[in-house]
Amino acid sequence: EKFIQDCNESGIVVVQIEVDRSGRVTRAIPGVKGTTNNATCLTDPAKRAALATRFNSDSKAPAKQVGTIIYNFKLSE
Repeated sequence: EKFIQDCNESGIVVVQIEVDRSGRVTRAIPGVKGTTNNATCLTDPAKRAALATRFNSDSKAPAKQVGTIIYNFKLSE
């Protein structure tokens, strides 16, 4: 699924995520360090995309794993 921004903004949104053992993203915080554009119309779809992301499950993994996903929004053509 593609998340399209509905504004004329471009830039990078870095989302900090927490992932559980089953590979589900349980928390997503958009706009962390490295973000170049904090416009809500970019951070909202970035957060939705991050929460929709699935990773491989790993029963031996820590209960909470923290990482980041970087979204690069380009101006609509």
